[in-house]
Amino acid sequence: MPILLGVGAVAAVVALVLMWPGGEKAGRPDGSKASASADAKGSNQGGGRGAAGGGVAARENDDPNAQPAAVRRNPAVRLPNVGLAPEAPTPSNEPPTFANKAEEIAWYEKKLEQAKKSRDARQTFVDRLPRVRERLEQGPDAARQLQAFEGRKKIVEDNYARAVADVNELEHKLAELRGG
Repeated sequence: MPILLGVGAVAAVVALVLMWPGGEKAGRPDGSKASASADAKGSNQGGGRGAAGGGVAARENDDPNAQPAAVRRNPAVRLPNVGLAPEAPTPSNEPPTFANKAEEIAWYEKKLEQAKKSRDARQTFVDRLPRVRERLEQGPDAARQLQAFEGRKKIVEDNYARAVADVNELEHKLAELRGG
């Protein structure tokens, strides 16, 4: 019995709120609905309660290629490292001192192996260039895409040339160590 009285009281309060004179407009000085302000902000593009047709419509988008009006960088983005771990030191390309020639040869062989891996990776990127160019020529806005591609192509080719030069230099150094 007390449960029925409680349910009845809750139903009475809900009915009183829904049937109260003025309804949703009672709390606003201008008499407008709360959701109408959201519709006004969106110029009724969203098709909310205030829109004539109802439903959902697309909203305005910014041009993805447009430059931002004013760029402001957050100065806190790159703060100095104040944590517990110090920043990692940059690896040095200078060879350490060696106790004998065998250690020096082993060190240069390891460097040569790393350089060959890097060269092979760069070769893969150079091999992909014709397919990328072909895909860009068939895509939309080909002229702008090809212009950007030429800049990237130069960087890829320069990186490959540098990797080949590093391998050649290390091979020459190993030949000197082994031969003389």
